[in-house]
Amino acid sequence: MKSSQTFHRRSMRMLSLLALSLWVSACSMKPQAISTSEFIRKGEEDRALMFHNLAPLSKPLTLYEAMARAVTYNLDRRAKMMEEALALGQVDLDRFELLPKLTAGAGYIYRSDHATSTSRDSVTGQMALANPYYSLDKTRSVADLTLSWNLLDFGASWYTAHQNGDRALIAAERRRKSIANLMQEVRYSFWRAVAAQTLQVTVRQAIGTAEQALADSRKVEAENLRNPADALRYQKGLMDNLRQLESVEQELTSAKYELAALINLPPQTPLLFAAADSAAMTPPVWRMPLSEMEVMTFANNPDLREQVYQSRIAVDDTRKALLRLLPGIQLSTSRQYDSNGFLINNGWSEASGRLTFNLFNILSAPENIQQAASVEQVAEMKRLALRMAILAQVHVIHHQFNHAQQQFQRASEQAKIESRLADVAAKRQENSAQSILERISNQTSAITADLRRYQSFALLQFNLGRLQTTLGIDPFPENLGSGDLDGLGQLLERRFRDLDQGIVPAELTAQQAEVNKSQSTAAPAPAAEVASAQGSGQGAAMGSAPAAPAAEVASAQGSEDQP
Repeated sequence: MKSSQTFHRRSMRMLSLLALSLWVSACSMKPQAISTSEFIRKGEEDRALMFHNLAPLSKPLTLYEAMARAVTYNLDRRAKMMEEALALGQVDLDRFELLPKLTAGAGYIYRSDHATSTSRDSVTGQMALANPYYSLDKTRSVADLTLSWNLLDFGASWYTAHQNGDRALIAAERRRKSIANLMQEVRYSFWRAVAAQTLQVTVRQAIGTAEQALADSRKVEAENLRNPADALRYQKGLMDNLRQLESVEQELTSAKYELAALINLPPQTPLLFAAADSAAMTPPVWRMPLSEMEVMTFANNPDLREQVYQSRIAVDDTRKALLRLLPGIQLSTSRQYDSNGFLINNGWSEASGRLTFNLFNILSAPENIQQAASVEQVAEMKRLALRMAILAQVHVIHHQFNHAQQQFQRASEQAKIESRLADVAAKRQENSAQSILERISNQTSAITADLRRYQSFALLQFNLGRLQTTLGIDPFPENLGSGDLDGLGQLLERRFRDLDQGIVPAELTAQQAEVNKSQSTAAPAPAAEVASAQGSGQGAAMGSAPAAPAAEVASAQGSEDQP
């Protein structure tokens, strides 16, 4: 007995020392800064991961091969896919939350002295004459296995699982939108990069000619072979042309880097593009009427779909809040074990049922119900306002697409005229009938006009991508497999040959027919609700609509406003 007590005292002393040492360690912890060498090493590792397992560029890049590379290697697209997989994984985990709780416990209990007790007479108040007694061992082991089920917890878990399922669907819609936006960005950057490849050599030659002419003019001025005022005006004209040419060169240089980032290639990778003939730069003819576009947008736009799922999440939040007003019912059953030697039965079973209710919930119930109804109304009005904004966006983008087609036609005609003027000026300068300044000016105007033609076509492609994104047209079929880049590029070329003309795939046509049928049988909305929805939607029409990336819009506006 004495040795047992000594052992337990030592055990308690060791536990106390361990707890004290852990407490001291916790109090002395300080944040450890990462060293510069560690940051450099981490950067090298991340760089290797960024460009790991990339297929080499073995031939000139086409638009659809660039799209295939973007959808295969783009890091942002991969992140969206992982977010969707994470949301789906949470849905699988939520299934286990609906099960009853099955908990197992075991422990060891030690007392330094017996739980000795005596008794007192309840009538006389005198202590009992019997000797003190105890009915617990100093050391004993306990264990239990309990199955419990709370009805309120089950209801809340069911609504939470339903909400997480909607969040998984929202992640899928965001993935759809990210892919469509990615295709839109690739379209715009590709044609700007093609312009860089086509015009860069001509621009460098023109800059070299202008710099040589500027040097010759300064030499003539220094030797007083010409009137100083005429020489300075001549140099001023050359400098103006140089400024324009260098601005064009800067615009062309950035285009390849932007495309390389979209298709996840190292920035220093040399890019060679397939020749952009006149057939490749033929503006598509959009055949879908506006009324059909409106119906398709309401059925397939990813932002609208996300808002519908957000409304369902808000409704489930309301139901969870109302569920908490109900009484709680706890059912449990367990199997218990206690090694206490004084027990006749060391193992036994228990079962219980418990009802709990917060009586103050009766007072707060009306306010909770009103608040729940308000949350649902707000979610509904947000959905209607977004529908109004997207509806306006369809018409705006359709108008911008038609305007971009006109601008491309004008830019093409002007580029032809400027090119002919440059040829005439070059022939006249060779025959010494015209100064080199006028030749350079005409050549600069021709290069700028040609660049504007490419930029207007890139802007046309950008608006076409925005139109398809707003309509919710998926660039890929649902059963898209993980094929090679060549096969994926061919699939994209066949698919976009129809999509760029407003000819939607068969699966979207079936969805649209189903939507038309449901709309024809649906009852009209109340007039007050429609008026309220229009008032909210018009106020947020342009603010709620999904906008293009700031860099793209700035580039697009810059290309449209080029002189």
